[in-house]
Amino acid sequence: MKIVIIILLLASPIITKAQDVYPPSFVLENCIDSGLIEKYNKYIDTGRIQISFNKVTGIASFYSSKFNGLKTASGELYRPKKYTAASNVFLINSVVRVTNMRNGKSVLVRINDRMHPKMLKKGRVIDLSGGAAKKLSMTKKGEGIARVVIEVVDRSKLNPKND
Repeated sequence: MKIVIIILLLASPIITKAQDVYPPSFVLENCIDSGLIEKYNKYIDTGRIQISFNKVTGIASFYSSKFNGLKTASGELYRPKKYTAASNVFLINSVVRVTNMRNGKSVLVRINDRMHPKMLKKGRVIDLSGGAAKKLSMTKKGEGIARVVIEVVDRSKLNPKND
């Protein structure tokens, strides 16, 4: 019994040193747009929107088809079949995973546009392209909004592919 205790006591400094030598290598930058959040703070419905490091919970809606071909905040044209979204919470070109809390379906989208700030008063944190909303089963008759969890995955100027 004494030998086991001595071995454990001798091994514990090695374990802590190994953790110091090999820290986690994947560290994602904060993709929450704190400048916009501060600017629109008076609009944020804190009862429906929760914001933490690279994770937001709130309500998703999707673009009307009448916006097809119009310029987004990033300068590109809105295309309903692309996996893009508008948000005032995330930095432009953030790639996020949006999960529908009702059915568990998720989709990857790239933030390339901004929403009207007053949408935050309604608890809305993201406005999805038509294709992304369809993937989350939000486009059925009588639907159009969904409670979602949004998590940052990466930053990219390319649209994610969802198979």
